[in-house]
Amino acid sequence: MVTPMATQVALGDLGKILQQMELNRREDRAHHERVLQAHIQMQMQQIQQMQQQLQQFQQIEAREIKHSRRQPSQKKETPKIPKFYGGCDPKIYLDWEAQVEQIFNENHVKDQAQVDLVVLGFLEYAKTWWHKVCKNYDQGPPATSWMDIKTLMRARFVPPSYRKELLLKLQRLHQGFMCVSEYFKELESQMFRVGIKETNKEKMQRFVNGLRRDIQDQVELYEYSTLQNVFTLALRIETHLNGWVLS
Repeated sequence: MVTPMATQVALGDLGKILQQMELNRREDRAHHERVLQAHIQMQMQQIQQMQQQLQQFQQIEAREIKHSRRQPSQKKETPKIPKFYGGCDPKIYLDWEAQVEQIFNENHVKDQAQVDLVVLGFLEYAKTWWHKVCKNYDQGPPATSWMDIKTLMRARFVPPSYRKELLLKLQRLHQGFMCVSEYFKELESQMFRVGIKETNKEKMQRFVNGLRRDIQDQVELYEYSTLQNVFTLALRIETHLNGWVLS
């Protein structure tokens, strides 16, 4: 039988247990609040750091923009075209034309600017000839590109007889005692001087036909699609054959 005293003691123990549980609950909640507060504070610090970095970046960008605006704009330097006097020697003209061609290829000059630069280089008879061409040309300017003015100049400064001579020289061109690289350069030079227009297939065939017989026989065993391809192939075959000779 449970006495009143035992019941009172049991109730007292239960009260202590409940008080301890409440105390533990409050401590846990305080701990969680401290952890949450620390996490929020850390995030706020990270946000402040990011804002500072963004502000620094914006200041640097603003200084760079301000500095770039202060600097004067750099204009691309106009290429200098060699002078042309309009003499009677077609070789002099063709050498001049090759120089101008190289300058335009390297500087990417636009069509009308090409004509303007070339005309500025005319002196003596070349200048007189150009004025006459412009005067006799009723429908607009006589030339609007380097190709146009080059066609006019070849008709005037390269006689048909000289062009025929160049064409015969090109047709008779063979590698002979030249190496493949020298032969290729000579072929390109003569084709440029003649002003001949050929397809890629025709250029390849002309190159192969002029090779030394031992190299040509080897080249014809392979497939190639461009002039540069067959040139590289011929170089490798030449190197291989020279290695056999030396060994």
